[in-house]
Amino acid sequence: MYRISLVHAKDTHESPGSQARLADIIQEECPSLAKDALFKQSPFVPGGHAQTIYAFLGYYAYYAHSLLKPKFTREIFLLSDGGTIALDWALCKNHTNRPIVTVLSGVTGTSCDFYVRKCYKEFVRLNYSVVVVHSRGCGGSKLTTPLPFHCGFTNDYKEVVDDLHKRLPKCPLFGLSFSLGANIMTKYVGEEGENCPLVAAIAVGNPYDMYKVIKHLDSQRLSPNKIYDMAILNFLKTAFKANQSTIMSAPVEFNISKIAQSSSIMEFTEEMTRKAFAYKSAKHLLDDSSCGPHLDNIRIPTMFLNSLDDPICIKSLIPFEKLVSNPYLVLALTVHGGHIGYMGNSWPTSWVELPVSQFFAAMLKHYHK
Repeated sequence: MYRISLVHAKDTHESPGSQARLADIIQEECPSLAKDALFKQSPFVPGGHAQTIYAFLGYYAYYAHSLLKPKFTREIFLLSDGGTIALDWALCKNHTNRPIVTVLSGVTGTSCDFYVRKCYKEFVRLNYSVVVVHSRGCGGSKLTTPLPFHCGFTNDYKEVVDDLHKRLPKCPLFGLSFSLGANIMTKYVGEEGENCPLVAAIAVGNPYDMYKVIKHLDSQRLSPNKIYDMAILNFLKTAFKANQSTIMSAPVEFNISKIAQSSSIMEFTEEMTRKAFAYKSAKHLLDDSSCGPHLDNIRIPTMFLNSLDDPICIKSLIPFEKLVSNPYLVLALTVHGGHIGYMGNSWPTSWVELPVSQFFAAMLKHYHK
């Protein structure tokens, strides 16, 4: 009942260094994902909704803790169009050959997110550097150009990765992503194809199809899922309000009243985001932003971690056929875990950092040139 299922091509990719196949490497070197591995949810956090909400509330605990004991060093990264984004670094000095994990979090996510902090602690223990890449206008930073962010905007992440690759050529680069960030990172990896400078990538709670996942959330009017729809909408409105004057300086006809009165993510996307990026409709933007069509072009080992009781990124959105047709891809599927909750053991304890760190360690050994 709690066994983790690995979904992948019959013949996964063969490591150029060790000639071992990707699926075999995972079986031998990732005990949290190997045959008969289990994820058993904590009895104190039962079900997808409880798992999801517990992790969400963990953000506030870590945010308060970060004010007292900051764990990151902030770098303001200048983008080619004059925009800026915040990079939060852990172990940012004396890189030498230390691996660097680049992290993309969820909607308006920050380095204070519960799952980010849990993974960061594990990577620091392993002597990896970690850099959390925030979206424009998020993580306490302000927009410096009218252009905000959207769910498939890969340009900024690409600029950061290219800069790190040039600035620190001896440091192996990895990509770890969650939720909306998982869609962006996966899309980026597919767009780069053979030229992707990352050694490997992980996408946790990937929505795969942005239009369908938002339609799913917006339609849940009498369901607990409406909580997530309203929470995400509130995040988007808050980010817009914090940068309203800068966004409004663009030569675009925004209707502030309609943006403020948006009652769904789709309405907000229609009234603000698609206009900011010159799309003809919200659907056009969301379809163009989805990572699903880019899965075929991924050419680095990429692991997806999804839960069958995820109330946001539901099972019907997982593109199983695409995942089993590309030998570089592996899906780790759990029965429980909610939307990037993964609280296991008797007393709720985070589990996600175990498979994540084990996978990267194995890929560093077998795929780093």
